[in-house]
Amino acid sequence: MEETVQQEKFHHPKGLWLSCIGMCGSSFLKYAVSGFLIFFYTYSVGMGGLGLTKEQAGLLISVATTAGSILPLLGSVITDRFLGIQKALLLAFFLQGVAYLFFFLFTPNVPLVVVGITLNIVAAAFLNNNLSAIVGMLYSKKEHTRKDAAYGIFYMAVNIGSFFGPILGGMLTDHWMAVRDAAGNVVRYGYKYAYLMVSIGMFLVFAIYLVLIPKWLGEVGKYPAGKGKKAEEKSNQKVEKAEKLTDVDKKRILGMFIIFLLVTVYWTCYFQTSYTINTLANDYVNLNVGGFHVPVVWLISFNGILCIILAPLLGNLWMTLSQKKMDPPVSLKMAVGMIITGLAFYIILLGFNTLHGVLDKTVKMDLWYMLLAYAILTVGELLVSPVGMALFNKLTPERFSSLAMSVWYLTYTFSGIASGYLVAVAKDWGYGKILNILGAALIISGVVMLVIMPFIEKLIAVDKLSTEEAATETAE
Repeated sequence: MEETVQQEKFHHPKGLWLSCIGMCGSSFLKYAVSGFLIFFYTYSVGMGGLGLTKEQAGLLISVATTAGSILPLLGSVITDRFLGIQKALLLAFFLQGVAYLFFFLFTPNVPLVVVGITLNIVAAAFLNNNLSAIVGMLYSKKEHTRKDAAYGIFYMAVNIGSFFGPILGGMLTDHWMAVRDAAGNVVRYGYKYAYLMVSIGMFLVFAIYLVLIPKWLGEVGKYPAGKGKKAEEKSNQKVEKAEKLTDVDKKRILGMFIIFLLVTVYWTCYFQTSYTINTLANDYVNLNVGGFHVPVVWLISFNGILCIILAPLLGNLWMTLSQKKMDPPVSLKMAVGMIITGLAFYIILLGFNTLHGVLDKTVKMDLWYMLLAYAILTVGELLVSPVGMALFNKLTPERFSSLAMSVWYLTYTFSGIASGYLVAVAKDWGYGKILNILGAALIISGVVMLVIMPFIEKLIAVDKLSTEEAATETAE
């Protein structure tokens, strides 16, 4: 395993902080625009949007999300065989800068905006999978606590970005660059200026990586899998052994597949916070606080700041429990996370029911229902996402690190299809029905994982990782 020599004072390699910079920047820019995406697609051209119908917007979301989840598999293969992670990340940041520039320059020209979406999808094929993989490559499989802590820090970086992104994005679209009438009502939103900010930000991250990669990553991820100095020295002894999957590996793949299915249900429901739930909040939640109209995308920022606060607390809890040999099984954490997230959607439903069926927007539900729901949803998210991400990295041989992270993000594929469908049918089904479906699906998934927890834990055999690593090092 390749490791950087220089260590930070917190006993983590500098490469971790570079990965955090990349993920924080990417997350900031993604969340700056994702919260208003459904409005950008469906609002009229005069209001700063593209003027699509909800059905067209739902189809576009489904196709884009699906392609953006499948292509990382191809991106991982290209990374592992030809580019190496370092070059792949530089390519991703540069392409995303160009993609978002298309949004700014060509809105409301739908075909050219679709070109921008396509470039963004291609860039995404090399981004999150490789940023996540590089974190795991910095640690050996024996370093369970450090690796868990590293992914906790990494996930904090995601949420630092998701906190600040919607704040600046919302101010640009709803206040600074918005056009208002004499009564102070927004008649044209500044969506394209948010995309300009995102484009500039991506080019800035590209420049930072161009300068810091040689110093902070060194040999880690520099070459395609199986190439490079250390890989060449060991290839003759290890190639035959490396290509064969053991019985333990096969069982772990089965366990990961089961988790994959349940996590897909989780993300399908979770993603509705950016689409259906955002639309509900925009129409039926009282967003006026002390005379200030809170941009609806700031709800995502609320989720982000909660993650920043709670992630280290949960990370410390896991480390403390681990020292006492009381750390809960991974599948138990994820099952509880799913159930908790399901309860969050029922709290939103409780608030929606206070409208008593008056849906002409003259009656609004209190904001505290949304804030409470997001607080509970955040706890559920932290029990599912960083835990699952670290698990997939731990269970996968290093040569497949990028591919394993692509499989983790592949859970977004079917989630994207379902999310787009729910956007299209929200008007016909009604928010009450959709919230019931989301909450029930999550709770049922969590209960299923609880029931089969002993079977999953036996398959993934996390407790054997340290002894396997020691045996591998002895054999070398």
